[in-house]
Amino acid sequence: MANTEKNVDARIRRSREALIKAGRELLNQNYETSLSDIARQAGVGRTTLYRLFETKQELVTAIALDCLQIFDRATAHIDAEADSALDAIRLLYRAIMPLSAEMQFLMNLSDLDCEDPELVRLFERQENEMRELIELAKHEGSIDKALPTDWLLHAIDALFYPAWMLRGRKEYSDDSLAELAFRGFCQGAARRS
Repeated sequence: MANTEKNVDARIRRSREALIKAGRELLNQNYETSLSDIARQAGVGRTTLYRLFETKQELVTAIALDCLQIFDRATAHIDAEADSALDAIRLLYRAIMPLSAEMQFLMNLSDLDCEDPELVRLFERQENEMRELIELAKHEGSIDKALPTDWLLHAIDALFYPAWMLRGRKEYSDDSLAELAFRGFCQGAARRS
């Protein structure tokens, strides 16, 4: 009996992961995509879909939480590897550059005013960590202290956009795009002598 339960749990976990992946992909293309289309893309029956996510909003929240957790895993190494706060920003670009689908989903979500408490908590934690990193870089003297932290926070995010627009071109790797975004940030935020 225990083996049967493990098989069911594994099947449910795979179905949930498939729905989240298909949902992120299809909703990035068109937010009006139906749950039926998402289930079809995921290869999951509608009954299973509705057992896991009763509403589209529940699926959207699950996708957003998954995106934020992916970001956390992708950036977990930065504190241990960074030589300075500015170097942490460089490593952040390198870690997140491959995650364009996740970032696109979250950027679109910010327009939808999601109120899930766990999602709001994760957004706020990540934003506060970025603010602390920017303040540390200012304190270290590598970023102009006169520039507002909120402006710098949005500048970091904004520089992902031109890089992602160039993704897929053979002359640009994720690493080279991360370097371009970081250089653009440094040229706009560097402390002037």
